[in-house]
Parts: sequence; C-alpha cells; structure tokens
Amino acid sequence: MFSNTRFVILGLIGIFFIVSLGVAGYMYIEGAGFIDALYMTIITIATVGFREVFELSSAGKIFTIIIIILGTGFIAYAATQIIDYLIAGEIKKSFWRKKMDKKIKQMENHYIICGYGRMGRFIVERLKFNNEKFAVIEINSEMEKEAEELGEVFVFGDATKSDVLKKAGIERARGLVSVVDSDARNVYITLTAKWLNPNLYIITKANDEDAASKIVSPKLMGGRTIANSILKPNVSEFLELALSYNEYDIDVGEFKLPESSSLINKKIYETDIRKIGIIIIAIRNEDGTFIYNPGPNQILEKGDTLIVLGRNEDFERLHRLL
Repeated sequence: MFSNTRFVILGLIGIFFIVSLGVAGYMYIEGAGFIDALYMTIITIATVGFREVFELSSAGKIFTIIIIILGTGFIAYAATQIIDYLIAGEIKKSFWRKKMDKKIKQMENHYIICGYGRMGRFIVERLKFNNEKFAVIEINSEMEKEAEELGEVFVFGDATKSDVLKKAGIERARGLVSVVDSDARNVYITLTAKWLNPNLYIITKANDEDAASKIVSPKLMGGRTIANSILKPNVSEFLELALSYNEYDIDVGEFKLPESSSLINKKIYETDIRKIGIIIIAIRNEDGTFIYNPGPNQILEKGDTLIVLGRNEDFERLHRLL
C-alpha cells in the first residue's frame, strides 16, 4: 500500500513524463527546436492561452489535444496529492492528537510507560494481555505514524518535562515505568514523576551497574535469570511459565483487599479463596511486611495485598469474591 509521500512522487513523475512526451512529440511531429517544443508543452498543459510559437499541422493539433487532456489530469492529480500531504495529513494528525488527549483525560489508575523501545514494547504487550490501562510517552515523533496504526494511547514529547508527564495524566496514574536509553534521564523522570505524584509506584531501569542499587538493572536481572536457569532449571522453568504467556494460562497476580471486603478479619480457611483454585503465595501487610506461604489460620486484615498464583479466569472469580 502506497504512502501519501509515494502518491505525491507518483504525481510529479507523471507531470515529468507528460512534459518529456510533449517535447519529444513537438520536436518529432513539427520539427521544432528543444526550447520551442518545451515552451509549447508548458503553455499547453498549463492552459494559459498564449499563442503557438509555430504553426501546428493536423497531426500537431491532435497531439496537442492529447497533451492537454493528459497534462491537466496529471497536474490535478499531483496538486490533490500535495494538498492532501501538506494539509490533510496535518489535520489528521491534529484529530489523532485530540483523540489521544480525550482518552488520557478519561484515564484513572493507569500506567505510564516512558520509552517505546524493545523493553517498552514488551511491557506494553504485557499490560495489554492483562487488560490494564496505559499511556506511552515517546520522544521520537517519527514514530507517530506507527502509533496511529497501533491504536494505543501515545504522548509524544520529552518525559523529563513536567508538562509532558501531566499530559499523560501523571496526577491520576497508578504507576510509571521509565525505560528510556539513558540512566540520567531515567533518574530525572523518576524524580519529576515523584514530585508530581508522591503516591506513584515507579519502576525504572539502569544500564550502569553503579545505579543498580537505586533502580532496576536489566543487565543484572538478565544475568540472574541465566544463572538461575543453570542452577535451578525447574524453578526457572516454572517462573517463566507463571510470568509469561503460556498455553496453561497460569499467572501471578496481586489483589488488595478493599476496605468494604467481607473477607477482612476472617481466616483463610473460612473463605472460598482456595475453593476457586487460587494459591496464596504471600500476603503483604499494610505496614509493608510480607507473610510467605500463609497457613489456613492466617487472618486477613485491612490493607492486606494477596500475592496469588492461578489462572486468569480464577483471578476474575477472586476479584468478585474480594
């Protein structure tokens, strides 16, 4: 499928072809010189109405009629494509940007992904798989065409700028993931985002190992994953199964107990959680402490977050139960 640019080029090539045909035709049919033939061709396809520079024969008149029809057609086509490229394209972009702004204004508890490189794309795919709301901030405006085709919510600009983060709904967002290609920019994005929304959950990556104590290092995580796959192959395979797309539809999820939940102050065995096929791996209390592999007598308290293992359909049942 041709892009708008190729249609414009095709129109210009058509005009060049008609001019070349006209010059060659007048030189051959009427024996005109190159300048006279070029002048005659231009005034013919432009329909300006100047007098002929030489007397036309019957064959020359028929040829002129053909040049007029073809020439005006190609000029009209090229002009239409150029206008569409310069004006309609910008209008389309303007409508698309307004559509994005409207979607973001309606978003709450969404995630903001800063950077749409390889890692950013993987995160977006994972969020889509889990039906999470998100907006992507990308500094490279050349990707706008791809963004339109994807149909995702994009904001084009520098994520280190507070106005760009605000445009992505930072004040209403649940979390932010910064995976741009610079540690300095990742840290600056993190600081700016935390200043705009102190309650924001933030994850960012580090390419430099010196920054790994502050933010997530994909190199170190990759190294640990490789080491675990060698030393603990079965554990590694199970975690990969649980944390990635798989035919068994197994996943790890987290669910915070709502304040109005009827499960608060109940022991696990008194609830139907295990009956719906959910395994509780851990519980994080409101003060941040973890209880690993909680027993059946563990009491569920206000503010608890359940970290569970199960299938997506089980998660839906758990969500209704909570």
